[in-house]
Amino acid sequence: MYCSLECPSTQETWENALKTKFRRTIGPTTLRNKAPRWHEHLQCWCLNFHGRVTVASVKNFQLVAAAEPSDPTGTVDEETVLLQFGKVDDDMFTMDYRQPLSAFQAFAISLSSFGTKLACE
Repeated sequence: MYCSLECPSTQETWENALKTKFRRTIGPTTLRNKAPRWHEHLQCWCLNFHGRVTVASVKNFQLVAAAEPSDPTGTVDEETVLLQFGKVDDDMFTMDYRQPLSAFQAFAISLSSFGTKLACE
């Protein structure tokens, strides 16, 4: 999954964002799936959800900031998970997100994962 979106500045507070009509943006942010690692004991590819996701599913994913080829300094941390979404019960999922994503953006991205994977399970 690749996702490109405009995120509000991380220097703004919630109160200041409500008072202003226009938010400054920090530019486009590109997210991509975090690559799974091979688990020797289980003999499968796995992502570490730190106990937040308990059921294996094709809908489970973690998104990290993608490195921009135009960024020569490489200041993007490709290991920090900005959004994770996963199954915890038959009809129950969990979503965790962090800045620079808003709750609305994270929820919209998570919902979009259902559109392409409806018949996979």
